[in-house]
Amino acid sequence: MIRALIIEDEIAAYTHLKNILDANYSSQISVLGHETCVKKGIKRIEEVNPQLVFLDIDLEDGNGFEILDYFSNSSLFEVIFTTGLRDYKEKAMDYFAFYYLNKPILKEQLTIVLDKFLAKQTAFDIEKYIAFKNQLENQHKKISLPMKNGDFCLVDIDDIIYCEADGSYSHFFTSDNKTYITSNNLKKVENILKHTSFFRIHRSTLLNLKHIVQYNNTGEVILSNNKKLLVSSRNKTSFLRVLKLMNYTIS
Repeated sequence: MIRALIIEDEIAAYTHLKNILDANYSSQISVLGHETCVKKGIKRIEEVNPQLVFLDIDLEDGNGFEILDYFSNSSLFEVIFTTGLRDYKEKAMDYFAFYYLNKPILKEQLTIVLDKFLAKQTAFDIEKYIAFKNQLENQHKKISLPMKNGDFCLVDIDDIIYCEADGSYSHFFTSDNKTYITSNNLKKVENILKHTSFFRIHRSTLLNLKHIVQYNNTGEVILSNNKKLLVSSRNKTSFLRVLKLMNYTIS
């Protein structure tokens, strides 16, 4: 019997989901409880140790990502998102090893997802979760770049090809062939962009993964502006893991 938990702040949505589960999966899935907010959701997960969590993204006191962040180092449960957000196709979840259902949930769609879960019974994968979360949270965002003269320039994050350290300053190279020199060092820039598609390939270089055209086994990366950069040996293993995840990035 699979231990399940529902974290959903819409009572009608919870009731609808619970009814489907009771009517079709009562011999396979046991719903151990229902919570409506982040704080209580975390507490209940710790109490019942579920194998499966049905999780809404928008909750009373925050969002479902906060719950997954809390358990990022210890989670053994699978996640099925149940949400009104419609920006992502369900097939994306096939890669991320957890699934995504739009509300109102249809019995036919839920059956397909649960049958896959029951067949695989896979565990929550933090790397794949982070990749998905970054896609979901960073659509159409801009960054404000402080200039040397005190001005600020707003730049689309997706237009930044890479950033390069220059002492206490950083150079931003963009897809329109412009270069911005900011008064932030690269470490601070990395912290600002840590939830986006950027990766530190070298102590002096921060790269936008979306602008990679080719990677050679010599450690050389070719970017969309034909710039060639080298991945440091200490970062190469992690970089290759990220490239594998990118095979399934949703455009």
